[in-house]
Amino acid sequence: MTDAVAPSGLRAYAHVLSVPGAAAFCSAGALARLSQGMIGLGSVLMVSGLGRSYTLAGLVAGAIALSQSLIGPQTSRLADRLGQTRVLLPQLAVHVLALGALVASAGGNGAGPLLVAIAVAAGASQPQVGAFARARWTALLPDEDRLRTALAVESLIEEAVFIVGPVVVTVLATAIAPAAGLLTAIGVVVAGCLLFVAQRTTEPRPHAADGGHVPHASALRSRGLVVVVAVFLGMGAVFGLVEVSIVAFAREHGDPGATGPMLGLWATGSLLSGIAYGAIAWRAPAHRRFLVAVGAFALGTILIAGATESLAVMTVALFVAGLANAPTLITGNTLVPAVVPRHAVTEAYTWLSVTLFAGMAVGSAAAGALIDGSGASAGLLASTAAAAAAVVATVLGYRLLARPAAAAPA
Repeated sequence: MTDAVAPSGLRAYAHVLSVPGAAAFCSAGALARLSQGMIGLGSVLMVSGLGRSYTLAGLVAGAIALSQSLIGPQTSRLADRLGQTRVLLPQLAVHVLALGALVASAGGNGAGPLLVAIAVAAGASQPQVGAFARARWTALLPDEDRLRTALAVESLIEEAVFIVGPVVVTVLATAIAPAAGLLTAIGVVVAGCLLFVAQRTTEPRPHAADGGHVPHASALRSRGLVVVVAVFLGMGAVFGLVEVSIVAFAREHGDPGATGPMLGLWATGSLLSGIAYGAIAWRAPAHRRFLVAVGAFALGTILIAGATESLAVMTVALFVAGLANAPTLITGNTLVPAVVPRHAVTEAYTWLSVTLFAGMAVGSAAAGALIDGSGASAGLLASTAAAAAAVVATVLGYRLLARPAAAAPA
């Protein structure tokens, strides 16, 4: 299908969602991923709400994100070879047990190192439903135009998750109990993952079942993927720095309950721009759009760092800055099928997802220390440095992004 005949506007979304089974696994995957929008912020709200330091809260949230980044690609490589169901169900069981232990230990005033250790287990077992859903789309849609729109759908789902998740977890943690948000996340991830694995007709065929040799090399042998991973690492650091800093910023201004709506509006700006972005039949190549989007993302962090006069000004800045988030993430994911072999797409999508969380780990931990020492504004200023690093990575690796997987050197 060419750009000349590809549906545009809202018809493009209806076109891909009409694929048999697509709407079912999309909705189940959306529910499962809602917990991802709750766990990081929920752990910060729980630990800080129980009277512990922001440094410890940032370390716990960072441990969840960092451990996920280390283990997630390995489990997704297994999913490429063995099948999604055989990997997802054991992940889910360990994840639920670890989150329950984290809540119990925090409520029992457990030692800081114990909380961090449990957080490592919770992050390492985080189900990679987003990557699994993108792998299903890649298997279902062989043409680039429909796949691009489908990947936009997945990014929009994640944006919606980070609109609803922070609001829900903030309300639960501040109005009911500090741990209420994480307890709710446990129920959400169980229901979503079980519904997702029930959609067996759209599950990609394991490559090990096809016979013959299945390459064991990591998807990171693609230099183009390494460039996108580096950019997503910087973006993740921005997300971690801003998220924890906004928690502190709202409390400094006497309204901790504003955290969820403020971060939700940040994601709302991203969602709205993502809807428009995914509906356009783009003529410019993806690597060129990626460069522009990363630059706009960096400008957004400058806007946020300069909007410290009041909660209202900061909220407006977050909404405007968020307009660059989804286009950058969508385009980065769109580059995956072009720069990695088809047998490694689940692993490649997971690298992008978990790299965001690895960056959030660094950003969350750094924000905690900066806030304890110099206040919320220091964490927001640090986000501009992380965004600048993403711009540098994009510029340096720009030519590699234009190479197809078959031509790119290993």
